[in-house]
Amino acid sequence: MLRQRLHVVAVLGLVGVYLFLQWLASRPPMPATTPETPQRRQPFPVDFTLPDLQGRPMRLSDLQGQVVLVNLWATWCYPCRLEIPSMHALYQDYRLRGFEILAIASDMQGTAVVAPFVAEYRLTFPVLVDPQNVVGTRLLVQGIPTSYLLDKQGRIAGLERGSKNWNSAKFRQLLDSLLAEGGTTP
Repeated sequence: MLRQRLHVVAVLGLVGVYLFLQWLASRPPMPATTPETPQRRQPFPVDFTLPDLQGRPMRLSDLQGQVVLVNLWATWCYPCRLEIPSMHALYQDYRLRGFEILAIASDMQGTAVVAPFVAEYRLTFPVLVDPQNVVGTRLLVQGIPTSYLLDKQGRIAGLERGSKNWNSAKFRQLLDSLLAEGGTTP
């Protein structure tokens, strides 16, 4: 009797995994490259307000007019840890030129684990806490790190999945071109 129940549970589990994988495969892919022209860029689909490490709310739409890198990450994520130093170096060079980073930590323990990490790495860009991963869920993010580069009008100028050297010459060139684009009106 027990053996039959285990067999049924195993079959149902496999069916569930199969259906989930079919659902993932049927979803339209997100663009992984930078659109060639600003006219082809799509608006970022989620406006959010999240607390920073001091509990002050930050709203994405308040940054309209700036180029913004929205980075979804967690302290336990090794690839996230790899890219943090390059993000910080880039931020140090561009923060006074209209560039902002919003690093959204999805650690379930929230500020208790994120604040020591930020202190250890001496990060100066805004780090927001999202312990329920509300933003990642709304964006249908499948893994971290995932980063969206937004132009001054809040449109997606780039999407990166996985760890990246944000301080590379290629990314700096892209950032320079986005900063040189017109203001907040389409």
